[in-house]
Amino acid sequence: MPLFERGKKPEASFNTLVLGYHRINIKYWVIMLRSHNKWAVIAICLIMGCLIALSGLYVIETARVKLKSYKRDVSRKANSNPLERIYLAIRNIYLYLTTHKVILTLVAVPIVFAISVPFIGKETPPKRAKGSWNVSSVGARCGFLATALYVISYFFSLKNNPFALMLFTSHEKMNYVHRRLSQFAIMLGVIHGFIYIGIDAHRGSVLVRPVFKWGYGILGLMVVMIISALPFFRRRFYEWFFILHHACSIGFIICIYFHHRRCIPYMKAAIACYVFDRGCRMLRSFINRANFEVSIIEDGVIYLRGKKPKVSFFSLPWSSGNHVYINIPRFSFWQIHPFTLASCPSDEYIELLVAVRKGFTHRLANHLSSIKITASDENEKAKSNTNADVVVSELTPGQESSSVNSQTFYESDTAVAAKKMTVLLDGPYGPVSNPFRNYSYVFLAAGGVGITYTLPILRDLLMKPGNTVHLTFVWSSRSLKLLRLFQRTLEDSLNQSQVCVHMYCHLTASYPVKEQLLSQSNGSNMIQYCDGKPNLEKHIKDYLDLSYTKTSAITACGSGTFLKSLKKDLVSQQRWDTDLFQHYEEI
Repeated sequence: MPLFERGKKPEASFNTLVLGYHRINIKYWVIMLRSHNKWAVIAICLIMGCLIALSGLYVIETARVKLKSYKRDVSRKANSNPLERIYLAIRNIYLYLTTHKVILTLVAVPIVFAISVPFIGKETPPKRAKGSWNVSSVGARCGFLATALYVISYFFSLKNNPFALMLFTSHEKMNYVHRRLSQFAIMLGVIHGFIYIGIDAHRGSVLVRPVFKWGYGILGLMVVMIISALPFFRRRFYEWFFILHHACSIGFIICIYFHHRRCIPYMKAAIACYVFDRGCRMLRSFINRANFEVSIIEDGVIYLRGKKPKVSFFSLPWSSGNHVYINIPRFSFWQIHPFTLASCPSDEYIELLVAVRKGFTHRLANHLSSIKITASDENEKAKSNTNADVVVSELTPGQESSSVNSQTFYESDTAVAAKKMTVLLDGPYGPVSNPFRNYSYVFLAAGGVGITYTLPILRDLLMKPGNTVHLTFVWSSRSLKLLRLFQRTLEDSLNQSQVCVHMYCHLTASYPVKEQLLSQSNGSNMIQYCDGKPNLEKHIKDYLDLSYTKTSAITACGSGTFLKSLKKDLVSQQRWDTDLFQHYEEI
């Protein structure tokens, strides 16, 4: 039969062929979905559906808190509504699980496997197989579920994650979902791999087919990723963890792509997510490229100050407590590191305080220390040359440098060498608004440089309190210099009358702070400087007695030990129907 019949235009026949091809292609995908990927797609839809439902509950909870805080009903002595008390009890159980990840994992793992196992045995087996639970079918379905879970896990590792906005949180909180889904994907992938190795070994195969070669590559990448993701390795060798994690992620995509042709659609989805996320991040980094003043305050703290970011995630606003990723090309063009913003969105500049550890921060501190050593010799030269790269400024307590914005908290009583460096800034990331404005009583706790997270929230609540009527601020620091750094900002908070503020600053050094700083008060507002570690149990008890049945929130930032102690004391003091929201950031 001729390709083109008489009386018909070639274009029409060509269009018919194209249409027929698309029909065949769609039919192929439908058949493949029915026979191979049905339960994998169901798993993806279930996980996404649960998170969408959870975001809806967050919206309802936010509306409830706003309404209750706005009423400010002081006559109620208890939550008399039994439905509300039951709801608060369920919410407190949920918050307990989400703030105690080990317990949440022990609860989540059996549930996920209880749901997954029946799905593995439901698919119709191949024609020559006997029964739904034959070894070959179970191995294949484990592989499909592992591939699907890997794609979802990859999605929740992205910085530009829409679910973070829907849940009014930072993308960092999505890392828990990313890690757990990755663990499930690895376990299912291992089961899939060893089942087929056993099948081919039983048949006498030499296990050198291309599908096995790519599978060996996947297994090797699994081993490297598991070792590099261990907490001990991740915390001590973060830069190596960062490099290996990204390299293994790309390697996974390549190996799974070539492992089996039916995995290709999943990997195309992962590639699309990766390209979109990296494109957004690279674009923001180059748009927000600026010169920052970088100086070392003391041996353990670095101060950075620069222009505000021009754009955020899709140009959305950013809030106090957000964080940014910075890259200093002078040290490494490929390394990016997250740091919390120590300034508010209303400030003219952004400021960062960085705790010196190993790797990037250690190299940066050594570089700044070498400048500080030679600063006295170059002082006169820097004054005569306004374009010098190193600027040395002498500041005394209460004295403000002309080059420092009046809103900045940066003060020092020693000579400081400020180095101008080119910084690529990615972010800010986090909630687009301050969620703590919805609560009547707010408790802020910080350990060391964790104040860079809580202080901007404190300042923001004082400028725009919303429904907030009382603030409790507790800070524990080992450094008197660090305490002096924020002294002016904290004491200025006493001069406002919109919110009642009680601040407690504890110096854990060997020398007494009371001989250095004096406690102050202004009406109902006060700031106390105390020696020794804070009695978190007492502070929490006083706060819960004060807030009673009102809407309240507690947020803290500090070391793992600091947060663990705080959570323990809170659990011992909290009532089962307390209307309390919790949020923690670990440094």
